[in-house]
Amino acid sequence: MLALLAATATVFTGCTHQPSVRPASVVFACGDGNFYATTLHWSNWSATAASAKGVGHANDCRPYCAAGHFHAYPLAVRLSRPVQCVHGRTEFSRIAWTYTGGRPAHVPRTGDEMLPCSFLRLKP
Repeated sequence: MLALLAATATVFTGCTHQPSVRPASVVFACGDGNFYATTLHWSNWSATAASAKGVGHANDCRPYCAAGHFHAYPLAVRLSRPVQCVHGRTEFSRIAWTYTGGRPAHVPRTGDEMLPCSFLRLKP
């Protein structure tokens, strides 16, 4: 069912490079996992954009990241800029976040990243 849905809907692939629609969590820091969001509740998912609210988890990296602690902050997430990728699949190419309450010290209230097309094929 997911493969069929992913073939017709605009999908998010993120760090896993697996197509998903309305994922419950996303990782922003693919290399080390030091920034991610959970309990995402999607209020909108269309062909052109998607919006959710959830909890952002950021590592304070004190005294260094491996010994740091994660702190939770309310967060809004937006996916946008759909592009055609492998086999005509449409994927969101931009993810943006906004801290809606507190935020880590010395971190901007908003941020965004461009997402590359996934090169994994959908299973038939």
